[in-house]
Amino acid sequence: MRLQREFLGSSLIFNTSIQMNKGAFLLLMFGILLSCEKNEVNPSDIKQLGYGTSFGMCVGYCKNEMLLKSGKVTYSRSGWNNQVEPITCTEKLTELSWDSLKKTVDLNEFNSLPEILGCPDCADGGAEWLEIENFSGKKYKVTFEYGKEPEELKSMVTALRKQLEKGIHCEEF
Repeated sequence: MRLQREFLGSSLIFNTSIQMNKGAFLLLMFGILLSCEKNEVNPSDIKQLGYGTSFGMCVGYCKNEMLLKSGKVTYSRSGWNNQVEPITCTEKLTELSWDSLKKTVDLNEFNSLPEILGCPDCADGGAEWLEIENFSGKKYKVTFEYGKEPEELKSMVTALRKQLEKGIHCEEF
């Protein structure tokens, strides 16, 4: 009888322990679910930025391009008609740099600009362009004369020129 009571007592302790572990597990899972951050993306938010320069009457590396997105930037250089071997390299882009770049442009102003401003690369003056793609897949590109960015893009183009300079020696361009 005594053995049976000890067995029943330890069984009760064991069952209570299992129930407490289940409760702790459920409480832990509930806490994890509550702490998960929802990263819902607005379809009109900037997914990636493309920026580049080109010179038509040029020999060698005449086109410089850069593609920026969250976490990385890809630099590329190329020439016309395969004169030179294209060079591409990718580097890490900090979230702070990415967020700062995105804040330098008003998307409504950008999307209201004409696709071509002035006479890009006329008389070998060069051209610059900026293309923005949002999360819905919509892309819009504005091309303008080299060094003559529209006022609406001044902050962003200045920041992009600085970023392009950082990559000028990437992979020994």
